[in-house]
Amino acid sequence: MLLTVLRFNFASPQGDPRKQSELLNAALELAQWGESRGITTVSVDEHHATGHGWSPNPIMAASMFLAHTSTLIASVDCALGPLWNPVRLAEDIALVDNMSRGRLHTTVGLGYRTVEFDSLGVEFAQRGKLMDKLVERVLAVWSSIGTWTRPHPPLYVGGGSLATARRAARFRLPLSLADHLPEVAARYRELCAEAGIKPFVVMPGPINRGMIYLHEDPDRAWAELGEHILWEAVTYGGWSADERSLMHLPGVQTLDEVKASGRYRFLTPEQLIAEVRGAEHCYGPIVLHPLVGGMPVDEAWKSVQLLTDKVLPVLS
Repeated sequence: MLLTVLRFNFASPQGDPRKQSELLNAALELAQWGESRGITTVSVDEHHATGHGWSPNPIMAASMFLAHTSTLIASVDCALGPLWNPVRLAEDIALVDNMSRGRLHTTVGLGYRTVEFDSLGVEFAQRGKLMDKLVERVLAVWSSIGTWTRPHPPLYVGGGSLATARRAARFRLPLSLADHLPEVAARYRELCAEAGIKPFVVMPGPINRGMIYLHEDPDRAWAELGEHILWEAVTYGGWSADERSLMHLPGVQTLDEVKASGRYRFLTPEQLIAEVRGAEHCYGPIVLHPLVGGMPVDEAWKSVQLLTDKVLPVLS
């Protein structure tokens, strides 16, 4: 089955609550529409102190989608572990796990923006220790309260360092890598073998497919809609000088730079079909970010409908 993902963060340049309301409601309608036509997953993340309406609570956002669907998976990519109270996170996830009957998958990551830690009164330098305490406590809470998913709701340790691999193996949890990092995955598998546990790795493939926007005329789309993509790329890239994930573009400033990166792509349905069919290995998920940068809702619908009406029927 081809994995298809709709990514949402509800952010826009203005950060206006009315615009965010529009994006939130459009996202919900798109997810419901997509589920009925073969889309498998929605992805949400967490950031604070952005000034742009970026989703601050991915568990709450995921629950919104799950409460209005019946088969869709909600993937939290990721919750900033050190910024959460462990008991609250465990209880919130358990509640959504029970309501959705196991359709919430949560990755916890360290976080890297000091402003987020400052805004929540958490010491940035202690985030590694805080993450260890969080994972340990969350697992303990789940063992005492019981959850729909046994032995506990899906929980992944996210990141891209060897420390992330050690943490995932130590807690006997799956590893979710932010990029194609085979050396980190190999070390995780070694540690799992030493501990006598079965490894589980989620890792992007060697070819970065980026986030796809379907349009009948990609050149026109870049000219007319590219400003929305550029805003997010510049904003997200400015948060860190390091490349944190497949979608992170540190220092990017121009639309040409964004286009050249391949992280955001406009394709026709025919181009996407040919790309999937021509892939030598598993293509990986098709990820759409339809409301990026406050994209007009009607344009987001066009992109998603091209996927459900012209691409998925051919590839299924």
